[in-house]
Amino acid sequence: MLKRTLTGLFLLSGLMADMVLAENWQARSGEKQVAVMELFVSEGCGLCPAAERWAKELPEQGLDQDKLIVLGFHVDYLNDKKGWIDRFAKRRFTERQQQMARINLYKTVFTPGVFIGGEILHNWEEHGTEAIEFINGYDAEADIILDVNQQADTLMIQTQVQVHDEPNRQQSKLYLALIEDDIVSEIRGGDNIGAVFNHQDLVRRWLGPFELDASGSTELKTELELETDWKQRDLTLVAVVQNLYDGYVLQGLSMPLAE
Repeated sequence: MLKRTLTGLFLLSGLMADMVLAENWQARSGEKQVAVMELFVSEGCGLCPAAERWAKELPEQGLDQDKLIVLGFHVDYLNDKKGWIDRFAKRRFTERQQQMARINLYKTVFTPGVFIGGEILHNWEEHGTEAIEFINGYDAEADIILDVNQQADTLMIQTQVQVHDEPNRQQSKLYLALIEDDIVSEIRGGDNIGAVFNHQDLVRRWLGPFELDASGSTELKTELELETDWKQRDLTLVAVVQNLYDGYVLQGLSMPLAE
């Protein structure tokens, strides 16, 4: 459920009047689990465009934001190997893939790497849709409420999390991500030379893990600065609650931040 409000505040100084706009968004997770897909790619990876196209087409199969959240992480370990520097790649995103690999008992990482619901999936083209729909059939194991207020270039994020079961409360953490759609990138080197990418669900910021209260009920406040080159109409805030012992994602919530 998504609600959006707009408040205009008028400040007068002498004969000049400036309008200050404060944006506010609220969202609450549903009763069923939303599948969270973490897609690890690089612009220098020749196999990655197929994975990105596959993920982009999933909403056309009815897997919208109420059923699926895609987080596109660009990793940096191919930057020195493929003759192309991915300007969206970050070491922090590589560390996230390494963390997920360890939880899944893998010692190596590769691109494209696909994790759905916290579990690695090698044959994503064949079984990805099945895995997403399987997760959607389960009741959520956590509830998430997002309340965001934007003041100038800062997002003031208030997150409420309720973890249902006692075992999950001991191991679960909260992550926040800011993702952006429709990012055009021309590739002039490496395996994909000559290609023009239109990246979707590209992770701009990855925050966490945030500690959750052992009682199961937690309220957190976070601030996030927006960069000038991000298109706000294409930004979405994502919250993910995950058990870091087994990697199982208890619930996810996405909230577009269109102006």
